[in-house]
Amino acid sequence: MRILYVHGYNGDPYGSSFSHLKKAAGASHELYSVDYKAEDPRAAIELIRQTAMSHEIDVIIGASLGGFLTMHIFGFSRIIVNPCWDPANELPHVGYTGDTALYSTLLEQFKENTDFEEKNLCSVCIAPHDELLGERYRDILENHFRNVYVISGGHRICEDSAEEIINNVLPIHEENVRTFVKQLKGMDNLPMWDI
Repeated sequence: MRILYVHGYNGDPYGSSFSHLKKAAGASHELYSVDYKAEDPRAAIELIRQTAMSHEIDVIIGASLGGFLTMHIFGFSRIIVNPCWDPANELPHVGYTGDTALYSTLLEQFKENTDFEEKNLCSVCIAPHDELLGERYRDILENHFRNVYVISGGHRICEDSAEEIINNVLPIHEENVRTFVKQLKGMDNLPMWDI
């Protein structure tokens, strides 16, 4: 399986979270990463989409701000980890001084326009001991997405949470996506996903 990792705000595309995921993935999966500029979320979303298409990615795993951006990669199988649901509110608390208006716009569009299909193609991992976001978005995420999983660790992906994401959540997520796609193919009025 080909996995694309999307780091959080001011993260390193090949930093510790990537290393933990790569170790957990072992030889069973190919792991790729992408870097982006937080100042232009629309360009970041397009870069992630293009990278996923060019590497024929099977699943995108985005963490924190990368989780927010990954939410917007419609049509792809996705897992978001401790996602920053509301970057316009959260980014200034971690030193971001740029304009947050586009993040607010993207969130409102996401809440209004997310299709039923997308709620099934995206799973969420939440660490209750997340020292940055805590559980303040947990209710929103559980109401918005169909599959929400609790993982160990804090905000950053650590060795234990990487193992859980790759070995526990990923297989369940992919089976759920396959089952959902099979159901879609049996319905005439819904798009035909090829995942």
